[in-house]
Amino acid sequence: MAKTRPTNLPHRDDAEADAALALDRRPLRRIDLFFTEREALDHVDDPIFEDVSSLAVIGRSIFCTCDETSTVERILVDDNGKAAGEHVNFVLGRSFKLPDGPSGEMDIEGLAIADGYLWICGSHSLKRDEPDDDDLSDFEDIDWDSNRGFLGRVPLLDRGNGVFDLVDAVEPLDDTPGRQAAMVEMTVSKKTPIRKMLKKDPLIGPFIDLPCKENGFDIEGLAVKGETVLLGLRGPVVGGFAMIVRMDMKLTDKGYLKPKKLKNGKRYALHAIDLNGQSIRDMNWQDDRLLILSGATTDLEALQSVFAVEDFDLDRQVHHADALTRILDLPAIRGSDHAEGIAILQEKAGARLLVAYDSPHDDRVDPDEQRLSVDVFELADPPAKAS
Repeated sequence: MAKTRPTNLPHRDDAEADAALALDRRPLRRIDLFFTEREALDHVDDPIFEDVSSLAVIGRSIFCTCDETSTVERILVDDNGKAAGEHVNFVLGRSFKLPDGPSGEMDIEGLAIADGYLWICGSHSLKRDEPDDDDLSDFEDIDWDSNRGFLGRVPLLDRGNGVFDLVDAVEPLDDTPGRQAAMVEMTVSKKTPIRKMLKKDPLIGPFIDLPCKENGFDIEGLAVKGETVLLGLRGPVVGGFAMIVRMDMKLTDKGYLKPKKLKNGKRYALHAIDLNGQSIRDMNWQDDRLLILSGATTDLEALQSVFAVEDFDLDRQVHHADALTRILDLPAIRGSDHAEGIAILQEKAGARLLVAYDSPHDDRVDPDEQRLSVDVFELADPPAKAS
């Protein structure tokens, strides 16, 4: 007998909850992010402020990426919490040997901070060419940018006063272990270790060679705790469920990151998440609570929400709707402000949720100032655990 879906669906048809969440759609404020002009930056061909695709925050330091580059940007929040500047640009090609060089597009869609590292993940996706005005021949081409197959981590160096830098290595003065930059071994071929591994999976495998935004394999969310790395997929959505790939990483003798074998005998495990048929656009840990930004798999306009999975269970394969709480509905604006990245900003008043948008509305950007404005939303603490 086929299993029925749970009837307790608090994030589907609860009109009272929808009314309350409608109020939450208004951000507390904005933070203006100011970047250096691209002409003054190495290996950057596109204005950073136009294409911010991911966020991570520690102290006063906001790390972000433009999905058209292979660099990481760091800016510092001022004392008023309304602006962030003092832009520093980190070129990943100086720390890693990238198959497409330091200027090749990495399509970085995931950033996460854990245990003194900034973790960085490319989309690992294929892309379809745009059609010509006259014919569809170019439209048939599906391309692979080899830098997109990146997954790695870079040590964070605490400079004090909430300022953190990315460095190749940290050698501590005490007995704590040192930290070094490391990545999953890369190749020019699209058969990266992660894509090759998942190509054999009965659920994910059929979608590996489809382009992104066409329900093809596409990593857009990253959450890390200890050795455990969660990859949130924009595609594929399988049977209406969004998918998370979980891996426990180790460092090889050659200095590369590699997934360990898990209890299931594989080097990965899958988790299915019911997001009302939508996919994952970003993720973030808040203690043991996993925050998930949802959105459309394709280029469709869609309402976007932030869901919380309390005490995310690594042994639970399927998270039905009743295991999630919808904590925020984001404003829907046709043609712009597509939520792309979330991060937790710790302030004196409590935790706040920082949200950056793809295709930002005109009032969010200023080319003369190289400015991008991101939203700050109130973020409730996770429920207290029973003693």
